[in-house]
Amino acid sequence: MSSNQIKIFRLISFTIFFNLILIISALNAQRSPILKFDQSGKFKIVQFTDVHLKIENKQRSDSVINTIKFVIDKEKPDMVVFTGDVVTSNDVKKAWAAVTEPIIDAKVPWAVVFGNHDHEHGLTNAQIMKYLESLPLNQSKSGPKNISGSGNYVLEIKGFKSNNTKALLYCFDSNAYTGKENNKELGEYDWIKNDQIQWYRNESIRFTKNNKGNPYPALAFFHIPLPEYNTIKAFSTTIGDKDEDVASPVINSGMYCAILESKDIMGVFCGHDHNNNYIGTLNDIALAYGCKTGKDSYGKLSKGGRVIVLYEGERKFDTWITTTDESGKYFVKYPESFKSKYLVN
Repeated sequence: MSSNQIKIFRLISFTIFFNLILIISALNAQRSPILKFDQSGKFKIVQFTDVHLKIENKQRSDSVINTIKFVIDKEKPDMVVFTGDVVTSNDVKKAWAAVTEPIIDAKVPWAVVFGNHDHEHGLTNAQIMKYLESLPLNQSKSGPKNISGSGNYVLEIKGFKSNNTKALLYCFDSNAYTGKENNKELGEYDWIKNDQIQWYRNESIRFTKNNKGNPYPALAFFHIPLPEYNTIKAFSTTIGDKDEDVASPVINSGMYCAILESKDIMGVFCGHDHNNNYIGTLNDIALAYGCKTGKDSYGKLSKGGRVIVLYEGERKFDTWITTTDESGKYFVKYPESFKSKYLVN
């Protein structure tokens, strides 16, 4: 091969390699777009929870998908977050593809945290997350391998006019069962473990340090409610349906205390209890349920999603419930709506 042929070969090889890099970068950009506030300084999230999609039941699963489509079309969110118990189908991957399809079609980024039922249908949470990471517009991450659970991660929301971080979304695996259901002192439901809490504290310290010592406005998403959800049920400013006992862990592992001391998370959003959709505050930290989305499990409340609107550069958000029957239900503004908390009789 002559020297000219070698040069041409190298040029062609470099061109092919460069084009492959561009293609891979484009695909990664499609799958993991940058989360940004819009030009009005807002970032809208729709939370879907307890979808319990069972594609074997075609009529109900189609109805659930239509509910998701309705809420997406109505609210036009910047992001969707699923807070656990999403798929209860035997064909796990097919069901996940079905439940995320309307969101991907709408070109909306989305993320997932697991509930206590997601792992019960043939794939572990780690295997499910690996599959989800291959889907377009997914923001979910497996998270650190050296701590409990699958899917502990932080998402950054950038400013509209800059690439600077302006808000954070902490996502946790709240785990599933203790395995000691008959031991009332230990309880049925598991808790967020100490290693996860320490991971959160370290991440919070790191982000706060990067922001010149000022905690970023942040939200947290996980499935099983904290024991402190019991406390706010009695406050007069707690708004929404309170039609079910709080199925929190019996053991209080200190997650709320970590949030209180870290001073970044404004609101926690969970699922799990299908007949609760209330929101209240404890020490100025909002504790909220989503709105049950699925129809293949118990629950008497109208099905839909919770909407959350963050404001760039401010420690505040608006939130409400949107269902196929009603939009803007239980609208509140944080922190204004929770200024006075008195125990009701």
